Amino acid sequence: IGFPLALLFAWAFEMTPEGIKLEKDVDRSTSITAQTGQKMNRGIIIALGIAVVLLLIDKFRPETVEAPDPAVAVTTQAVDSPLTEEPGPETDEKSIAVLPFVDMSPDGDQAYFADGISEEILNVLVKTHSLKVAGRTSSFQFRGRNEDLRVIGDQLGVEHILEGSIRKANNRVRITAQLVKADDGFHLWSETYDRELTDIFAIQDEIARSITDALAIELDLADAEQSLVSASTGNMDAYDRYLEARGLIAKRLDFPRVIELLEEATLLDPQFAEGWAANAQAHTLAPYYIGFPREKASDKAKAMALKALEINRDLSMAHSVLGDVYRDRFEWKKATDSYKRALALNPDDIEANEQYAQMLWRASYFDEALKYSARAVELDPLSWLNLTVHATLRYASGDRTGGWSDMLRALEMSGNNREYPSRHAINMSLSEGNVKRAIEIMRALAESSEFGQKAPVTKARYDQFIPLLNSREETLDFLARRQEESLSIGVLSPWTLDIFWAAYYGDYALAEEIMKA
Repeated sequence: IGFPLALLFAWAFEMTPEGIKLEKDVDRSTSITAQTGQKMNRGIIIALGIAVVLLLIDKFRPETVEAPDPAVAVTTQAVDSPLTEEPGPETDEKSIAVLPFVDMSPDGDQAYFADGISEEILNVLVKTHSLKVAGRTSSFQFRGRNEDLRVIGDQLGVEHILEGSIRKANNRVRITAQLVKADDGFHLWSETYDRELTDIFAIQDEIARSITDALAIELDLADAEQSLVSASTGNMDAYDRYLEARGLIAKRLDFPRVIELLEEATLLDPQFAEGWAANAQAHTLAPYYIGFPREKASDKAKAMALKALEINRDLSMAHSVLGDVYRDRFEWKKATDSYKRALALNPDDIEANEQYAQMLWRASYFDEALKYSARAVELDPLSWLNLTVHATLRYASGDRTGGWSDMLRALEMSGNNREYPSRHAINMSLSEGNVKRAIEIMRALAESSEFGQKAPVTKARYDQFIPLLNSREETLDFLARRQEESLSIGVLSPWTLDIFWAAYYGDYALAEEIMKA
């Protein structure tokens, strides 16, 4: 619109030393048009020169790769740089990691008890909200490694470390604990407790109080004086079963054994709220790991979680598990209320943060989900499961480079649990149209010795499936012919990868049928 006006103005007027005048009123002998024209020419030449330089810089600058290719990372045990050069989590001065206590029992058969007591002390310290406590999954990775404390502190992002041992015999237990500074190994506190097993909660309270007392002045812990431990059950046999079951849940192992232990625990003490909540959690997880019927598991989990809340309405774990139940039923509002209640009671509840992130992810609130997945990773930085969720959310939110970086680390950390991060890495690859990378990740999973031992039937199926994946027609034909077999194990199965492949090759009806299972 302005161009015709500017053209008319330039034609009718001329710039002179006395200002702008009509061209007809300017004496040709005094016109300065030649000088202003030369100045304009010089300006244009300079501008063009700058543009050419910028064009050359852009032309010959090395290309930036948006997402690193994980093909190498998933076929080797160690991930090459730059991932191995990434700094660990930022160290917080008011922070501690509780390493798994060493089992010194005569028969060496009390590792689960030692782990359980270590985790219980960790959970007690979490209640001191002014103290950052590294999560169980991360801390327990250093079991038996005799690692330099400075390395542990750097990897977990903590300044202090609690380590110790447990010797359990008959009805007595000896617990030795020591608190040290990670950067120099300086001992801040140590103590040995010889007690009857009936005093186990008192011992936990003594240890937790001694730790917070040792750190209170140095770190100015505002809430160190609060009551930390309350006896959850007076039945030590029930508590013993609970500790063993909690250890298996944390490792996502042997859910039939977990359910059996917790049913025994709540039978021994029907008022054991934590036992009911743990069994509820086991039932929400069972369909994903052992093919337990989903509807039956959901009904049982809900009843057990509500039972736990009847006994203790402020039990964060029970509210979180109730959120899991509602989430898997797609009752988003109820799930949100339950998760938020759990996090209000315990903002550092790793499971609640991670599961709420998964709910928000399913509902496509990626940016909001990222806040909670990031918190779960911060609290438990060496958990491959938390990192897988966070990596996928980063990718889905548009941060592809960051998502791939985290995913490669998750694949490296997952060890014999590589199937879960592999599924998401394959999905990410297919969303980019990178079939080659998706096949390489799938092949690396199928060829891993751990996967072959854990799932020989699935491995045999992969061996048939992988050679067909470059062909749309052969892939969809295979999926259609083997659909009934694919659905036989339900959501647990690694064959849920079929959903990704069917959708990638455009058979959305088939993908939907698999997803409905």
